[in-house]
Amino acid sequence: MQIRHSLTSMVRHGAIWFALAMLAPPCWAGESADLERLDGIYRTALKDNAQALREAQAFASQITPDTPYSVRVEFLRTRIPLLQEIGQVSATNADIAELLRLGQQQKDMAVIAQATVWAAAQKTEADQPDEALPLLLEAKALAEQSANPVALLALNRAFGNVYSKLGNLEKALDHYLAAVRLADQQPRRRAKAKLDQLSNLSTLYVAMKEPAKALATLDEALKLAPEAGSQAALASLKINRGIALVDLGQHDKALAVNQEALAISRKAGLVETEIVILINLADHHLRAHRYEKAESFARQALQRAEQTGSKANAAVARANLGFALAGQGKIKEGVAHVQAVIAKYRESGSRADEEAVTAELADMYEKAGLYREATGALRQQLKLNRDIFQADQAKAISRLQEQFHAEQRQKQIELLARENKLKDTELINRQLQQSVTLLGTAVTFMSAGFVLWLYRRVRQTNRRLKEANSQLEFHSVRDPLTGLYNRRSFLDLMKRRPSQIEGGRRETAADNQDGLMILDIDHFKPINDTWGHATGDAVLVEVAQRLRSTVRESDMVLRWGGEEFLVYSPRANPQHLKGLAERLLEAIGSKPIVVGGQSIPVTVTAGFIALPYSGISEALCNWEKALQIADMALYMGKVNGRNRAYGVGPLRVAPEIALPILDHDLSAALKAGMIELTEVMGPAQTANPGH
Repeated sequence: MQIRHSLTSMVRHGAIWFALAMLAPPCWAGESADLERLDGIYRTALKDNAQALREAQAFASQITPDTPYSVRVEFLRTRIPLLQEIGQVSATNADIAELLRLGQQQKDMAVIAQATVWAAAQKTEADQPDEALPLLLEAKALAEQSANPVALLALNRAFGNVYSKLGNLEKALDHYLAAVRLADQQPRRRAKAKLDQLSNLSTLYVAMKEPAKALATLDEALKLAPEAGSQAALASLKINRGIALVDLGQHDKALAVNQEALAISRKAGLVETEIVILINLADHHLRAHRYEKAESFARQALQRAEQTGSKANAAVARANLGFALAGQGKIKEGVAHVQAVIAKYRESGSRADEEAVTAELADMYEKAGLYREATGALRQQLKLNRDIFQADQAKAISRLQEQFHAEQRQKQIELLARENKLKDTELINRQLQQSVTLLGTAVTFMSAGFVLWLYRRVRQTNRRLKEANSQLEFHSVRDPLTGLYNRRSFLDLMKRRPSQIEGGRRETAADNQDGLMILDIDHFKPINDTWGHATGDAVLVEVAQRLRSTVRESDMVLRWGGEEFLVYSPRANPQHLKGLAERLLEAIGSKPIVVGGQSIPVTVTAGFIALPYSGISEALCNWEKALQIADMALYMGKVNGRNRAYGVGPLRVAPEIALPILDHDLSAALKAGMIELTEVMGPAQTANPGH
């Protein structure tokens, strides 16, 4: 497993606090010595975070209730990033709360805005961008009112982080580009400001599958690194460069860059950064099958993570350790580590992480020839994948709605403020000029004009709301990558689909049956690992296109989740389904998919079944059970070599005997002679990306 140096991780390494430090209010001469000392701590942090923290803690012991406001504020701005770097989240939160309290006590709008932006950044770092967005909208009015380029830079960077987490990469890009422009307007530490914004921008380009743009941006940032003098920023740039190089397939260069970043982080005492790099180095050697080196880096990362109490990093490091041990043939020891990580993720509710590790565990079992265990892990991964897909879809829709409503509320607040200001002006004018009829008439016309303006604004707002709702409705039923229907649209269709027709005729008429076929791309993870996620996305899009062009117009093709697809074929008898399976396997596997000049052999494995199944009432075997049976047929195809489809035929025994077994074990039902199974082979392959 690899850790990407995320957009919000720059918060730990000083991407916000250097800008906030430039907003220190004016001070009296007696305060200058303390402020100069704090500025010295900042300069120390650029080279040695641990030493800077020791100096900050010594300074804290000398703060008293009589310490000037400006010194106390500047101290908090200085200490917060130092605490973040060593993972002391509770202490960081306490300092942010104290900064906000001081600003509110002094009615200092700039400090209140800064503290609010920082609190939002903490929410984003904790993967709670939907909670961060309202805080940023609250800080937006204060920052824009001040027109301070430092405050506006911090605000735009924080907005970029939030929108990136929410998946709105275009909006994130707009804010990051604005932050880059604002960096050139900074009154102090301009090089450091520009460097940090370019680093954030490069990470966004990686997320947008544009590694070439990321590298160009990083090259520009690295030119500024000597002038900025920040070892933390330099290490982050190196990490991001390594990620971009991996996405471009330049693994040796990526390894060298990560080793440079490791040396920098150790010299500067950047503990969190060091752990991230050690984990990425372990992942690199795992991909290259250098398992002993992978074990060494994974153990170092685990030791450091446990020392700092970094549970998230410790889990990733332990998983890599397990896979490294398994690669050396120490299967039992390796599996114990991996299962411990899966259990921790399950206990904490981190289903996406649990699913990712379970997928890698299945691959590990398969490489070791443990096919029964691999099948079990694949089934668990499928269940997790489905749960995550449904939860993520609901969460995404909720976030979009909340984001839209939050922005609309902010616009309404701004509109109301302008309206109130105008009303106050009109009241003063009427009081001063009551005797002037002509001016009174003019005020009346102005009011009418304002009402007309307001009416037009309301119409525009309603129009935008309607457009946004239309877009939301479209995206709620379509997969954004492939354009296919998504799981939600299929579930809606199944709710409307009649399961019984005229007392059960549907179950007995073969021509009136529907077909369900579930397909999974073979060896998709090695495709991602070998050629990068951008290539993996291109493969998904091409497979979707081939599926869509092969089925009938009345058939429904949807992306079921990950690399899984589903074909719903109404009025399709079993013979039609067999022919459809042959055509789909041929359409996908007969010729490689070409991406960026690289020819990639791709095949799929499928399972299919007719609905209603074997003349059984759908009250006993509904579409969900039928699909579960087809899914077991798919995984039987995976275990038996892939690039094939298995069709589940009619029962040979009474339903009450077969169904309890079919509910959980298709293989057992087949061995007991309870069902028929049709095998359809895919086209012969000369190469396999998984080996």
